[in-house]
Amino acid sequence: MATEAQVQSEGISAQTEASGQKDSSIALSIRTLHEEAMQLSELQEMEKNYSIEVSSLLKLIIEPLNASYHVKPTVVSSRDSSLSDVVVTPQGIVNFIHSQGIMNAKPLETLPSEVLVRILGEVIPQIKQILIEKRQKVSVRVGTLEKISREFKKIAPAYANKGRPQITTIPPQSQRGATAFTPVTKEKVPPGQTQSAMKAAISE
Repeated sequence: MATEAQVQSEGISAQTEASGQKDSSIALSIRTLHEEAMQLSELQEMEKNYSIEVSSLLKLIIEPLNASYHVKPTVVSSRDSSLSDVVVTPQGIVNFIHSQGIMNAKPLETLPSEVLVRILGEVIPQIKQILIEKRQKVSVRVGTLEKISREFKKIAPAYANKGRPQITTIPPQSQRGATAFTPVTKEKVPPGQTQSAMKAAISE
């Protein structure tokens, strides 16, 4: 009997120990869940803040360019077959245009971050291309203006004192060989020469 009781006691102890280990494992899992939930909450808050910041910075770039950017509908949603076009305006508004003529508009910063990232992947290359084209156009205008300015500087002295003759002073009468009043003016540049210089500057 003593042996049987001992066996039963050992069995109960084993069950109690196993139950204690199980409870400890559950408690550890709960603590782990809490930690994961806290980290997820922090990351989601950072994600929201970065989405707002990126959207604001993007608007600072695209608004002066005054251009709209088209995004493939499948980039935004692969499930909505009615979506026919997505357009990002210079003010940072995303227009979702549907085939039925329905249009929804949302600010960039209100979009889910995964959608925002996909839209940025489509829009940024378009922005780059527009900036390159604008830079090239401005560069050509600057070159033309520089040449015209250079030619103007060549002829400007001839017009600096136009209509203002330079006058020599008359020595006192007491001095021998008094000179007569002699107005002196600069030589005029023929109009044809000025036009030729300007045409040459523009055509270079």
